[in-house]
Amino acid sequence: MSSELVQKTADYVKLKLYNEPTGHDWYHVERVWRTAKNLQVEEGGDLELLELAALLHDLGDYKHYDLDQSKGFLVLRAMMDILGIEEEREEKIIAIIDEAQYNGTETQVPKTIEGKILQDADWLDAIGAIGIARTFATGGQIKRVIHDPRRNLRQRLSKEAYRHRKIEGTSFNYFYEKTLKLPEMMNTKNGKALAMERAKFVERYMQEFLAEWEGKK
Repeated sequence: MSSELVQKTADYVKLKLYNEPTGHDWYHVERVWRTAKNLQVEEGGDLELLELAALLHDLGDYKHYDLDQSKGFLVLRAMMDILGIEEEREEKIIAIIDEAQYNGTETQVPKTIEGKILQDADWLDAIGAIGIARTFATGGQIKRVIHDPRRNLRQRLSKEAYRHRKIEGTSFNYFYEKTLKLPEMMNTKNGKALAMERAKFVERYMQEFLAEWEGKK
C-alpha cells in the first residue's frame, strides 16, 4: 500500500460525495480524514489503514441503501475493488467502519485503535457549529420537524429506534438525544477535550434558540 492509494481514494470519494446535501458530503469526509490524522499522531495505529477507513466511512452508509447496512457494505466492497484495495485490507476497513458507528444506547467502544480514532473524528463533526448545520440539513432531508415542544425527549434510543425511527423525534431534541452525549463517549484524550469545547457552543445555541422560539428575545 502506498500514499498513492490514499490520494486515489480521496479523489474517488470526492467525486462520489461532492454534492451530497445533508452534510455527509466530501467536505465532511475531508474534515474527518484530517481530524483522524491529527488524533493518530498522539494515539498511534496504522495510519494508512485509518486514512482509508476515514475516507470511505460514508460510502456504504445504510441510509442510502434501504436502511440495510449489509447492502451498504456490499456496495462499499465493490468500490474498494475498483480502487484496487487488497481483500485482506478491505475486511479490516469494513470492520473499522462498522465498529465506529453510532447505534444509540447500543453503541459499542471500538476494539481497535483505528476504530476508536475514526469514531472520535466522525463524532466531532457532529458537534459544534458545523454539527448544528448538519443536524438541521439531515432533518430536512428525512422530513423531521425542527422543533415541537409537545414531543418528549427519548431518553434511550435503541439501535433500531436510532436507525429506523428518526422522524419520530425533532431536530432540536436530537441535540439532547445524541449530540450532547457524545463528549462523554469519546475514546481519546484530545477528542474528548475538543468535543467538550464544541458542546459548550451547542448549549449556548440551544439557549438562544429556545429564547427566540418562546418570544423572550
